[in-house]
Amino acid sequence: MIELLLQILFWLCVGLIVHTYLLYPLTLRLFPHKFDLDPPELSDDDLPTVALMIAAYNEEKVIGRKVENGLELDYPAGKLEILIGSDGSSDRTDEIVKSYADARVKLVRLGGRNGKPMVLNKLVETTQADVVVITDSDVLLDRSCMRLLARHFNDRNVGVASASRWVLPDPSAALSQEEQRYAEHINQLKTLESRVGGGSGGLGICLAMRRTLYQPFVPGSANDDTTPMLWAAAAGLRSVWDMRAKAFEHAGQTFGEEFRRRIRIGAGNFQTLFRYLGILAPRFGLMAYTYCSHKVVRWVFPFLMIGAFVTNALLAGHEPYRIMLFVQATIYAVAALGGILVALRIKLPPVTSLFHFVALNVALLLGFFRYLKQGNRKFVWEPTART
Repeated sequence: MIELLLQILFWLCVGLIVHTYLLYPLTLRLFPHKFDLDPPELSDDDLPTVALMIAAYNEEKVIGRKVENGLELDYPAGKLEILIGSDGSSDRTDEIVKSYADARVKLVRLGGRNGKPMVLNKLVETTQADVVVITDSDVLLDRSCMRLLARHFNDRNVGVASASRWVLPDPSAALSQEEQRYAEHINQLKTLESRVGGGSGGLGICLAMRRTLYQPFVPGSANDDTTPMLWAAAAGLRSVWDMRAKAFEHAGQTFGEEFRRRIRIGAGNFQTLFRYLGILAPRFGLMAYTYCSHKVVRWVFPFLMIGAFVTNALLAGHEPYRIMLFVQATIYAVAALGGILVALRIKLPPVTSLFHFVALNVALLLGFFRYLKQGNRKFVWEPTART
């Protein structure tokens, strides 16, 4: 009986691993592609008012370029606000923002460290814009990005619209190639999800939503990108991923910085999972399927890896489990070799890529334990080292 349970657990873990990365994208092609992701652009008169919201903490190196990028957007000046929420910055961030005389640029100063979600709450309180847009200080938007995102809100059934992510080539960044490939994968996958009417969340680098959809984050919130999609799903609205609306960012400069960032993201992911378990209910249909397959399964991926290995080891006395254990052990041995190469600053794809994949899942696992330890206490972020 115990052996049967081990076999069931093993194949369940393996099945979910294979599903999220291989089978799930294929299943999306089986659903009808019933939504147009390239609706006509709107005239200036028909465009909604937009508030670009930027939570900033000690961003003096990039905030000036971010403000200029916002001012350069192809969007009617009278319908655009650029709101910078300075979360207790102690450098020249506030001074740089104040140096811009353009009336569209507004600085909102918060005392102490509040965390990005709390800063966003404050910024939403200061605007009456039809659409609010979450974006980061180190992200540059294509000139047409806002106009392309805004057109989706002409459809009353759309609650959230996210720009696509593009990682700029940077030979000095440790994870440049891996992040570029992953960004391409995500862009394609989220486009498929949008076409069939599902969704798994946007990205906080450029995420637009109806202001009336926004729900103030509760104290202790850590995740600001997946959550708006869940708000939209609960309200019966769709989320859209727009490939033509482009947001650009650099890859993390060092593996250590990216590892710590993934721990923080992992803690926020588990917080979101447990807060919004109801979205997995069958009544949400395709939305629940895409959210579970793309997000939830990947969040619990470290546990699937551990489960597959441990149950495989316990079943190693039988074929074909002995061979499967050898395959798993080989994969982790190659990943360990990749770690040695990374430490020596030697890039050898796909060996180093495999190490990065395994290591970042370790970071996600540590994020789970950080969530258990920290619970709903205040999360604050430190800017990741990016160019």
